[in-house]
Amino acid sequence: MSNQRKNSKRYSLSFKQMVVRKLEEEGCTVSSLQLRYGIKGSETIQNWIRKFGKSHLLNQVIRIET
Repeated sequence: MSNQRKNSKRYSLSFKQMVVRKLEEEGCTVSSLQLRYGIKGSETIQNWIRKFGKSHLLNQVIRIET
């Protein structure tokens, strides 16, 4: 058994806000921003949108009952 540590990146507040701003204002996709900035987590940018952005950019499930 080896002593391996999980590498986790920490992003600054200004970086997070800049990524969300690019998503909102420039219309970049989440996947293109992940590739451009090397963000590996699949939910990372979604969490930043919830915290710093406008909620209309989040995937939403709308259920219509009749």
